[in-house]
Amino acid sequence: MGTTHPTIFQGYKIKMTDFRELREWEKAHELTVAVYEATQSFPEEELLGLTQQIRLACSAIPVKIAQGCNREDREDQVNFLEMAMDAAIEVEYYLLLCYELDMLDSADYDRLVSKTVEAKELLELFIDKLSHR
Repeated sequence: MGTTHPTIFQGYKIKMTDFRELREWEKAHELTVAVYEATQSFPEEELLGLTQQIRLACSAIPVKIAQGCNREDREDQVNFLEMAMDAAIEVEYYLLLCYELDMLDSADYDRLVSKTVEAKELLELFIDKLSHR
């Protein structure tokens, strides 16, 4: 295997494989696991519809954060974080749609939206920090 190239991310040097140490990634991953668990009970006819859409959008958040860790250019890092933010906004909409279609109860909806908002807030701070260096 090749060597890992250090990159500046969140104000300190981390190796490309260290994305798991980022709080932003950790919270996004927790959200993804929670969404996968909540969608297990969705109707079978939605497996290739809304279930797949929300799962793909949700898993894109930690994936884009991890991909950003693999970039050395700060602008590229910010671009990947912005893609993660776009995915979080998409998840927030899908959660609302699932709730309004009675696929999520209010407790699950509130819990998942809270996790999504937390992920968005962390991403926003992260993007601001990298953008203003």
